[in-house]
Amino acid sequence: MNRIRIVIIADSQTNIRLIADAVGKTNDIEITETAPGLHSGIEIVRSQKPDIILVQDIPGIVEFTSAIMLEYPEPGVIIMTNSNNPVSANRVVAALACGAFDFVAIDKSETLCSLILSKIRCCSIKRYSHIARMGDLDKKADKPHATDVTSGVIPDMLTKKTPSNTVKPKFDAVLIGVSTGGPVALMKLLPDFPASFPVPIIIVLHMPKEFTGAMAAALDKKTNIRVKEAEDNEEPVKGTAYLAPGGIHCMLYNETNGKVRLRIKDGPAENGCKPAVDALFRSAAPILGDKIAAIVLTGMGVDGTKGAKEIKQRGGVMLAQDENSSTVWGMPGSIVRAGLADEVLPLDRIAARLCELIGV
Repeated sequence: MNRIRIVIIADSQTNIRLIADAVGKTNDIEITETAPGLHSGIEIVRSQKPDIILVQDIPGIVEFTSAIMLEYPEPGVIIMTNSNNPVSANRVVAALACGAFDFVAIDKSETLCSLILSKIRCCSIKRYSHIARMGDLDKKADKPHATDVTSGVIPDMLTKKTPSNTVKPKFDAVLIGVSTGGPVALMKLLPDFPASFPVPIIIVLHMPKEFTGAMAAALDKKTNIRVKEAEDNEEPVKGTAYLAPGGIHCMLYNETNGKVRLRIKDGPAENGCKPAVDALFRSAAPILGDKIAAIVLTGMGVDGTKGAKEIKQRGGVMLAQDENSSTVWGMPGSIVRAGLADEVLPLDRIAARLCELIGV
């Protein structure tokens, strides 16, 4: 079996040793080289041509990522960062906008090692599936797209379109749940919405609290709609996307006068996540009912599936990102396997489809 080849660029020997010890216990990952800084690191990348670049967040990381993406875009760039540092958070978000695959917020050594190994494997799967698809395109394979699916998923489920006469033409809100690969997915999705988009968009992204403000600001600069971090008691308005703050749940509640507002409230993690997609979906279902259009995008795990069931039971529409365009087809795949997806779409078609359904 070919191992996943990684290069580590870090000035912390402690972190390098921790990662090396964790990698040494695996049989599918190997460290080919380490470098103490970005300048020497880029030379090693050029010579080693690794599958994954694991790089510590240090000044210059944005320029480093841009250079890698221009010169040698094949490897995935995963950034290790201090989750308590707002300056670092801004750099990391900027690097994600340049094409970095993901980041790991360093809180403690056990979390560092387990998350890094998981993200390395996810990145590798995404990289090689992309290469395989490019090879298929080069060969001009004539297989129908619907048959190119994960084993166990019914092909016609993946291409099924909800008949137009059964889909409500108007919604009061769009709800989005996303995790691994989410920053890049949102940077591609949200700019496709027009400034005239007639309903609010509420987003739960699994991301530490120090990063969501920077993420919202970065998205706001790239989009026609307004993007902001959600606030407690705020009334969602059309043409605005609200990104749930990290480390706390984001839900909806109904005032006695009928106004719908955001509720930013602490509580137990759900599916190991806070904020949780299930918490948002579950709170919205009884309030908005069949006026919900919900989407589950790329992410590990099953967060969102229970809430999606409640939305479907009340007549809402549920879309899921397809496997080919997802970084990890965990959360959207769970929606599909549960039979809850009305449509399964590539990322670049989701905004246009929502505009069709809503009537923009």
